[in-house]
Parts: sequence; C-alpha cells; structure tokens
Amino acid sequence: LNIVITGSSQGIGMDAAKRLIQQNHRVYHACRNEERAKVAVEGCGGGIPMVCNLGDFDSIRTFAKDVTEDIRDQKLDVLCLNAGIAPSGKATEPKLTEDGYEECIGTNHLGHFLLANLLVPTLNTNSGRLVVTASSVHDPESPGGTINGKGGATLGNLSGLGVKLNTNEKNKATMPNGDTTYDARKVYNDSKLCNVLFCREAYKRWGTNAANIRSFNPGLIPTSGLFREPRKDNWLGAAVFQFLSTYLLRIAVPIEIGGKRLEYMITSDEIPSGSYYAAPSGSKATTKADGFAQSTISEEASDDILASKLWDRSLEIVGLSNE
Repeated sequence: LNIVITGSSQGIGMDAAKRLIQQNHRVYHACRNEERAKVAVEGCGGGIPMVCNLGDFDSIRTFAKDVTEDIRDQKLDVLCLNAGIAPSGKATEPKLTEDGYEECIGTNHLGHFLLANLLVPTLNTNSGRLVVTASSVHDPESPGGTINGKGGATLGNLSGLGVKLNTNEKNKATMPNGDTTYDARKVYNDSKLCNVLFCREAYKRWGTNAANIRSFNPGLIPTSGLFREPRKDNWLGAAVFQFLSTYLLRIAVPIEIGGKRLEYMITSDEIPSGSYYAAPSGSKATTKADGFAQSTISEEASDDILASKLWDRSLEIVGLSNE
C-alpha cells in the first residue's frame, strides 16, 4: 500500500509506521521539517522523508503536489491524519501558525482539512482509506473531557474559527466559539471535536466512492509526545499522573497499543466507512475481535448542521472555497 502518515516521527505514528514498513508498505512520512522527517525514517527503519508543516498552508500544498507527482500513475491507498499538538495548559496567549491562526486548531484541524481535500482525489477509487486520529476528549461527558467540570469541547457558532491573530486589532476571538479569553486546555478538546465533525461531513460529501472514512480514539497515552507541554509545565505532576493512570487507575495504555490500533485502522478491511472506533478505558484491545470496535460520539459531534458549517467555513479559511 501507498500510505501517507502525518506525525510519524514519534508516538503512535512512529509505532504504526514501523510496523507498516516491516510489512513492506510504502510509507510517506509527512513531518513538520526535514529534521523530524529524518528522525521518522531512522526510527521506523525506512520510508520516504517529506516535509509537511501542518501549520503552513503553503507547505501543505507543496507536500501534496510532491506526493502526487511521486506516486504518478499509481494511487494513494491510505491518507492518515494522525499528527496533533496540545498547547501548554499555562498558556494565556495562543501560539500562531505561519498563516496567523491559533496553532492548535490550525494544525490539528485546518492543516489536516486542507491536506485531505488536496489528496483525497489521488486515493484509490472504492478502496482508498482516510484515517483520522481523534480522541475521547471530543466528548465533554467522557473521562478527561473536562477538567473540574470546565473546558469541555464546544464550538458554538464558529464565530472565532479562522480569526487572524497576527494583526494589531484588540479583543479578537482566540477560541472557535468566539471567546476572546484563551483556554489552552479547552482548545485541544475543541480540535478533536473538529476532527470527528470533519469525518462525519467527509462521509456525507465524499461518500464511499472517494474513500472509506474512519476515525478512532487511540486511548490515553501519557508517554506520547502529545503530553510534552504538560511535562514541561509540571514534570513531577505529569510523572505522578502517568504512574497513577497506568498502574493504579489502569486507564492508560502504552504507545504500542495506540500504534497497533492505528495500524489496524489503516490496514483492516472490516471497518465500515463513517465509523468511530474506541475501546474501554485501559483496555489493551487493538482489533474488533478483542474489543476495539465501533463506538458512540458526542452529541455535538453528531450535529449535521454544525458539521456542514464547519466544513464550509474551513474551505474559506484554507482557500478552497473557489476551487
């Protein structure tokens, strides 16, 4: 298979890519810079190193063009949107993408949204797969979906999505729901809600003719690179959380379990298009047969009107509304 994976230089992306390369699949490492691409190749034992900075629309367009040219007469079999970032929980101001948008939503949603729209036409008709790494935190009712009852994912009317923050205007929205006060913990949850809504709308717009669309929750993995900012914030607290969640509460899983789940989502023929897969907290299940199976999504993630509105607004932001 010809497979593009974002975020393959660490975590579950690297673990899955390593397994896929061992199975003789052709893996394109879509990494934010040349250094990370080199790390991906060395860590995975092969693959094709390429630069795809998800926080830079120009970089994404260049990557999509280069992959399309490299594949040429062949087709892309799998596009895996796996990379993700989470800001420091202490942040009171957002970091920005190269295009001036809040970095977490800009990378986790907008960057992946643009990449998918550019590469889905190259996917194998009827057999191509679009795989999205989501998270249970898209649901405020899930464990970890809020912190002390606050920070649950909600996008409101999307009035804050796509606000350019690299200008001198004051009191601009920093959150998708229009809030001007930046909530670093909530914005990651919002980005995962965007991922699930994207899959829902992609299934409706592209159908099964363009790709089999599937998303999943890899599980709580405190050792992954996603938690690097919390570890910087409070390394002792992060270490205690890792110990408690892994050995006492038993709600966490190691990177290898998340990697196996991602590999399964990429290679399995038994997953219906439009599915969201998950396993119970702490479960080591990695296939449908042992309990990693279709699961429910949140009430807001099931909102078809919101999903359509998010899609249309995202098209405008990434510059595809007139293409």
